[in-house]
Amino acid sequence: MGIIISSFVGCGKTFFTNQYGDRIKIEDVSDKKLDEMVDYVTEIINDRDIVFIPSSLSVRELFEKREIDYDVFYPSKERRLEFIENLVRKRVKSDEIREFDVNFERFINEIDGDRSKNCYKHKLSNPNEFIGNSSIILEYINKIVGNHD
Repeated sequence: MGIIISSFVGCGKTFFTNQYGDRIKIEDVSDKKLDEMVDYVTEIINDRDIVFIPSSLSVRELFEKREIDYDVFYPSKERRLEFIENLVRKRVKSDEIREFDVNFERFINEIDGDRSKNCYKHKLSNPNEFIGNSSIILEYINKIVGNHD
């Protein structure tokens, strides 16, 4: 059985998938409709090592309602500018960057305030700290790869 990771925008989901996708089974369900997402994840989680879900409040509330455990990775408020600069480098549309900037602190506050018993929070506080270099995830990957050998 794999783990479910709720990834905040810019936390390195794409880089992670490109880096480890040939060694572990990863699926991103961000494109699924909200009402289909939980059922789909529960169907596939036993056959995947990691399933990525969005970090939006509506998604997290759905998983809480169904009592499904997940980990959320998100930056500290102090990293706002770093994340905006990364979005600019990725050539994200300016209106999307503006919306991200305006709502950044609110999104972080929502996750910080989440008291769900099914949500395990991992705040990425250090510069250049992302999912792909998180010690927790790297340890998990090493266990998976070791079990596949």
